Amino acid sequence: MNLRLITSTSDIETMIATSMLTTTSGALPSRLYERLKVNPDKVKDILGRVEVQHGNILEHNRLIWELEATDPEVMEIILDTRFLTFTRLNEGRWLVSGDLRTVAEYAQSKSSEFTEALTRSIKDVAPNIAGFLGRKTS
Repeated sequence: MNLRLITSTSDIETMIATSMLTTTSGALPSRLYERLKVNPDKVKDILGRVEVQHGNILEHNRLIWELEATDPEVMEIILDTRFLTFTRLNEGRWLVSGDLRTVAEYAQSKSSEFTEALTRSIKDVAPNIAGFLGRKTS
């Protein structure tokens, strides 16, 4: 099995931090986003408080991967999570789409080769979230 992140929403962690602050701040989301975009330390601090139980904040993004896997491997993943979308490209190659909430919930519910690949794949675009997933207790 081989999983490669192809593309994702820009500034995912800034977007998530903005989402978190909009619930407690009277500022416009666009203003919050612009302030956070130039302050990565503040984003990291805010993301340190992320809880999967309030996962809707993790839905403000999109990630797309290319997956090389056998049909039985893909079927097992499809049966485990209903919120990843799979599109067959050709024999053994799939396009997979989802958001960080799906990644977080899946990573906390199951330990597998695919879970590990998902977590590794987001380290460059969402390092703080990937670190959070690395601290899972289940």
